[in-house]
Amino acid sequence: MPYIPYLFEWSPLYFVQAALTIWMLVDANRRGVDYYWFLIILAFQPLGPWVYFFLYKVKDFRGGRGWPAGLLQRRASLEELRHRAERLPTAANRLELGERLVETGMFAEAVPHLEAVLAREPQHCQALFALAESHRGLGRPEQAVPLLQTLVARHPGWRDYHAYHRLIEVRDEAGDKLGAVASCRELARVAPSLEHKCLLSELLLETGERTEAKKVVEQGLEDYRYLTGLSRRRDRRWVGKAKQLRKQCQESFAAAKKQAS
Repeated sequence: MPYIPYLFEWSPLYFVQAALTIWMLVDANRRGVDYYWFLIILAFQPLGPWVYFFLYKVKDFRGGRGWPAGLLQRRASLEELRHRAERLPTAANRLELGERLVETGMFAEAVPHLEAVLAREPQHCQALFALAESHRGLGRPEQAVPLLQTLVARHPGWRDYHAYHRLIEVRDEAGDKLGAVASCRELARVAPSLEHKCLLSELLLETGERTEAKKVVEQGLEDYRYLTGLSRRRDRRWVGKAKQLRKQCQESFAAAKKQAS
């Protein structure tokens, strides 16, 4: 085996640190945290990835059973979070309380805490989404729209495009069907998966745009034929839905033609 310079001199800890760094970068992208965390993880070695791990990733293990969950801190109660936010009203404490209140359906109480976070950090992704959820839960979807628009403008792929999906939903709930279609078109452009093309086709059918709906779903199925690897596996579960939508388009055309005759 040829000798690779320096490889055998490296400590196994370097490989552990590299693996942790990659893991935390992937998690940060999935979680949709603010961009400065990517800089912290990459630039402040070796501490950066560990700081992120204990501030964010460790929470994924809380509430589990056995090891390692038993070694980690229990999840704070709502009363404890309220106490923390009252005694030390930092952005982090108010955000954690606000998100828990949203989680438990206490939207009205969550609003001032989340607004306080955004007053300090106007483009904080988690706070924007949580406040949008609060307005939606209080029956004010129109107030959720600008918050989600700000979020997707800053981070289009936030939590696997979850914010984009919610933006489409709240625009629809607010009675802005054309706005929902416009946001869905943008989503299908940014991330042209078969799922997003199905969503756009479905909305177009609801607005009577049969021709475009049929074109979108047929293009999605055509693109799927040439996909490989992970992209093909990702889109596979949407093929049935796409074929169903194509059939609905054909039936809609047939019904319109019959009615015209």
